[in-house]
Amino acid sequence: MSLEGKDMADAIYNLKFKRGEDLPQSKLTEDDVRLINELVEYREKLKRELSNLTNAKIGEKFNVHRRTVERITSGRGWGHVG
Repeated sequence: MSLEGKDMADAIYNLKFKRGEDLPQSKLTEDDVRLINELVEYREKLKRELSNLTNAKIGEKFNVHRRTVERITSGRGWGHVG
């Protein structure tokens, strides 16, 4: 089958079956899915940008060990401070 014939077969196949928001049980719209993808992409971008902000780096800034930062964030140290 030629590439053109395969494309036509794929198009016909896709027309035969409902997908996405065309399904009656669908809770999402195509716009919802686009927004979800954008949000996840944004989250991943923030993760990459903040990956250098480790407990060790924060500890360096305050001249304390990274474990001190871990204790603070876990509530085991300085728990009386909100």
